Amino acid sequence: MTKPIQLYLIGGFLGAGKTTFLRSMMEDLKNTRMGVLINEFGNIGVDGTLIEKAGVEMVEINNGSIFCACLKDGFVKALKAFTELPVDVLIIENSGMADPAGMHTILKNLSPYISRQYDYRGLICLVDSTTFLRYSEVLAPLVGQVMEADYIIVNKTDLVDRGTIANIHEKIRKLNNHAPIYDTIFAQIPLPLPDLKLEERAYQERESSNSILSRPAVYTLETNIPPNEQQLTSFCKAIGDVTLRVKGFIKTSDQWLHVDSVGNEVSVTLTTLKRELPYLGKLVIIGCDWSDISGQVQLAWETHCKTKFELWRD
Repeated sequence: MTKPIQLYLIGGFLGAGKTTFLRSMMEDLKNTRMGVLINEFGNIGVDGTLIEKAGVEMVEINNGSIFCACLKDGFVKALKAFTELPVDVLIIENSGMADPAGMHTILKNLSPYISRQYDYRGLICLVDSTTFLRYSEVLAPLVGQVMEADYIIVNKTDLVDRGTIANIHEKIRKLNNHAPIYDTIFAQIPLPLPDLKLEERAYQERESSNSILSRPAVYTLETNIPPNEQQLTSFCKAIGDVTLRVKGFIKTSDQWLHVDSVGNEVSVTLTTLKRELPYLGKLVIIGCDWSDISGQVQLAWETHCKTKFELWRD
């Protein structure tokens, strides 16, 4: 019998540390034939660009959640395609806006159509200590991620006090009373992962909260005259109250800046990319809801970055 492909799902809200954890997991599995599927909510592949690695089969599905009807067909086709590749492990990094309800049903329905099966090892969910308590009250995808999780990593615990961590644990346990919880910083946990299938549990199927109607406003901003690090930081902070996430790459004279902003927490750092990108500067901007924030974004860019740009809603 053909050996099944071990499948791990990495979830967590925007900026929780999924890509950092994915890098660690890939390093731990570097001697394994590996596939990676990256799901981005915007229309450019930021995370995939950061984790490109020789010998790793990688697929990107952008501009939405793979658990939304709008992208689910593409997700199923990608899962089927991976069964025909020489991989032993497949790691899927969800979009931060993904509600992973239905993963078991997707694999069950796919099973008759593939000769090599998947061994689903579970969902590893990263929780951002700095935003979880606030966002879990208003954002259904974040709640869905925690409810479905088989292992929960509470990240960035150095940025909050013990009382906040205790409240996070209490909130998690109200949503999920079975998954182990690990507190950490920089998404670091002991690897290899524990066996997430030591004890099978009954999964209660539910509909994903992801839909066209629940999709927040998503914009792409492109510029051919890149601003500097200080200008980008000021721009991200200026729109922090009306956005959930800003991320992308900006080319300086000889290096790339990686922009990664969650609310008012802004990071603009130099990074080395495996390949040149077909643009000089492009950012994905995710609003807090469906409301049009193009006016605020335009004003903030003109005020702080002062370069020509194009902005469009995806």
